[in-house]
Amino acid sequence: MKIKKNILLPFLLIGAFLFSATQAQAAVITIETDKLQYQVGEKVTAFINLSDTNSLISGFFLALHYQNSALALDSWSYGHAFDDGLGSYQFGDHDVANSRLALEDYADWAADQAILAALQFGSFRLATVEFTALSAGQFNLGFDPAYFGLLTFAGDLFEPDWQNASFDVVANPNAVPATPVIALMLGGLLLLGGQRRQQQRTIQKAVAA
Repeated sequence: MKIKKNILLPFLLIGAFLFSATQAQAAVITIETDKLQYQVGEKVTAFINLSDTNSLISGFFLALHYQNSALALDSWSYGHAFDDGLGSYQFGDHDVANSRLALEDYADWAADQAILAALQFGSFRLATVEFTALSAGQFNLGFDPAYFGLLTFAGDLFEPDWQNASFDVVANPNAVPATPVIALMLGGLLLLGGQRRQQQRTIQKAVAA
C-alpha cells in the first residue's frame, strides 16, 4: 500500500499545481465599443476591460492594432485598478506608421493590496481609447499576441484570453455634396432667365405688329 501512495503522490501534486495555475490564470481581456455602428466623422470609443481573474493583478502590457486609413487615433486614458491612491506607472507609445498603440500600467510594489482588490472586484477597466471614423466600412480592433500579458502580485506573468471588437462605419446621410444643390439652383435660374427672355421677345413682336 505504501508503494501505491508513493506512486500516486507526484501525480496528485502535479494535478493540484496545474489546477491552481489554471485558476490563477483564468482571465479575459476584451475590447468593447460604445456602439456597433457609427457614421463617418463620428467618435469611436473603445473600452479595454479585464474580467474573470482569480488573482490580484499588479499590471498589464498590450498593443492594440487598428486601421489608420479608416480611423484616426484621438486619445487614450487608463483605468484606476492599479492606483491605491498614490498613483501607478503608466506608459503609452503610438506607432502611427504601423497602426499600433502600446499600453502598460503597473501598480507600485508597495501599493495597498486591499484597496487594489476592491478596485479589481469583478470586471474592471484597463484603458479607454478614442478614434474618429474617417471612412465607411467594417473595421476591427485587435491585440498583438506578441506583446500581451498580465503580471500578478505573486510574481506570475501569463497571457490571458482575449476578445477583439468589430464595428461598422456608414456614410453620413446629412453630408450631401454641395455641387448637386448648386447645379439645381443654377439650372433653375437659367430656366427662369430663358422664360423671361422668351416673354420679352413675345412682347416685342406684339408691339412691332
